[in-house]
Amino acid sequence: MRNFTSVSMRINQGRSCLTESFGGIRTSAAATCVLLLFSFSEQLWSKVAVAATAFGPASLSESEEIDRQSLEKAQEFIRSGLVDQAVVLLRKVILEESTNADAHLLLGTALALVPKRSESLQELQLAIELRPDFAPGYNTLGMVLSRFGETTLSHQAFEKAIELDPQFAQAHLNLSLILAQLGEFPRAGEHLNRVLQIRGESPDAAYPHYLRGGVYNEQNEPEEAAREFERAIELRPDYVEAYVKLGVTRKKLADTWGAIEAFRRAVELDPDNPEARYRLGMEYLQVGEPQKALEHLKKAADARPDDPAVLYTLARALRTGGKMEEASLVEQRLSQSRRATEKIKENVLLASKLNNEGVELERVENLPVAIEKYRAALELNPLHGGFRRNLGLALCRLGRWDEGIQELREVLRRNPGDQETRKALYIALDKAAAERAESKEDRN
Repeated sequence: MRNFTSVSMRINQGRSCLTESFGGIRTSAAATCVLLLFSFSEQLWSKVAVAATAFGPASLSESEEIDRQSLEKAQEFIRSGLVDQAVVLLRKVILEESTNADAHLLLGTALALVPKRSESLQELQLAIELRPDFAPGYNTLGMVLSRFGETTLSHQAFEKAIELDPQFAQAHLNLSLILAQLGEFPRAGEHLNRVLQIRGESPDAAYPHYLRGGVYNEQNEPEEAAREFERAIELRPDYVEAYVKLGVTRKKLADTWGAIEAFRRAVELDPDNPEARYRLGMEYLQVGEPQKALEHLKKAADARPDDPAVLYTLARALRTGGKMEEASLVEQRLSQSRRATEKIKENVLLASKLNNEGVELERVENLPVAIEKYRAALELNPLHGGFRRNLGLALCRLGRWDEGIQELREVLRRNPGDQETRKALYIALDKAAAERAESKEDRN
């Protein structure tokens, strides 16, 4: 394990290079985006607010009682979603006691929730410098770095947390998510095994079992995957996502009725789950029960009206059940959807050409015309994340922050696993806020 001092230095050095123009992450037409099975960074980030409340009295033992009460109040603000109030309170604590590591750590977490990228990382860095042997500090840093798209640094932060406390289950789990995001499934599995050893068979082990099943599936080990999903369900009987994954895995194992039972249970627990409805309907259709299939496929189609797979399966079920007129209407919708898809395919070459021209125009600093090229490419292929990201970055480079940020958010909405866009978005948010603050100062 490398000394984490080098990682701390890289965070600081990164600030200068990350505030430069976004020239290093342009997407040409040849580039491809890979959607991961799990949106690991988002799963990590969903735990940050919880982590912000996890320090507790033991970690505050060095603070004066009044500071302890202030930090507990700030934690409660964060739990309640009153992040701005938490930031004000924590700044006051730090003003009175600048060496309060817990206050810096909690402030860094709160600022990440705002989000204010640079300030958040500065506070977390100060917390670590003040308490270099505090494993939860590195774990929190890792989660925040992951939120901001800094995958390599978050990986190293989690490793440091584990080095300091090998029994730190949450750090093992977080590292496993990062490793899975990187496609390192054997190593991810090792850390999930460690989590399960530490947590035992408590209800908290349901989520690690669920993730372990996902990793086994990625390694083409469906028997092991099914066992993990079953164990997750034993520990958490209302685990809808585990039932869906168990159904998919049983289908791989040619256990059709076992798959049906898993999907049926998922629908019972969450009747509005379109994935469970679609898969249960598809299985009923395959075992010759079209009427049962229709109940679920219609619900799935209501939730996913443009999904070709859902529409195709619904049309099949209608025809099998003798409902020819309804089937024809669904097939018309499917045909329209396919025509739209084919139109996009026809325009691929021209859209790629326009995008590449935009990239070249940016290289010679002709941003206004580059933006026109990116917009034209998107008109031909509106679903291409790379084209939209290029447009967002170019708008940011021109100082049109709100427009650029909106485009970057749309890319992330469609592809939460796009770490480069995530990083660019939070840099843009930082720079936009700094520019507004500077403009306000000039007016005053």
